[in-house]
Amino acid sequence: MKSTKIAASLLVMSLALTAGAAHAWGLANVLPSASGGGGGSTANAGDVAKNARNALYSFVKSDLGLLAALGGYENLAANQKLLDGMKTGDAAASKEDTETLVTLHNSMNPVIEAKTKENMKLDANNKALAGKSMVEYVKGLVSSKQLLSSVQDLAKNPMALGTDASNILYVAKELPGIVSGGVSTTSTLFKYLGANGVDLSEAKNVAKGMGT
Repeated sequence: MKSTKIAASLLVMSLALTAGAAHAWGLANVLPSASGGGGGSTANAGDVAKNARNALYSFVKSDLGLLAALGGYENLAANQKLLDGMKTGDAAASKEDTETLVTLHNSMNPVIEAKTKENMKLDANNKALAGKSMVEYVKGLVSSKQLLSSVQDLAKNPMALGTDASNILYVAKELPGIVSGGVSTTSTLFKYLGANGVDLSEAKNVAKGMGT
């Protein structure tokens, strides 16, 4: 009896710590419902889709800032206009918006990589913009990585996802590649921007959330 009570206490503490960590990243609603059931899965699907959209939004916002700091990009204004028209935060996520964000990020990330290879020197204003954008980039990466398991778990049972099914399945297909590419780009940017005297202290602190 005594060992049973101890085990129960440890389980409660573990759940509390897990919920606290999720809340700190704005992901509390992504965790599976303790009661289980199909209704919980449907509600979680909407929350996961929303959080994935917000993470991708951070990526694209940072892509635009980094490209501006690194000398511009011919589609900068057009992409900024698309981003400005997006709903974020607690607004429901549509597959159309998710697809747009994925397309924008995938088109700009290689350009960022190419520009870093040019090793252009940055002035004070561009250094400040690059440092700020790098924080946003890493936030998008950390959030996306932390969502991976939730997205992939939900995608295993699309029949329980209701109207969010197509969006979740799309995110499950695209997110692993985005995270992998983001990790590589982050490493490249840290080296390049660090060598140019950009303050990366905040971005590196956020990056600790990626774990291993």
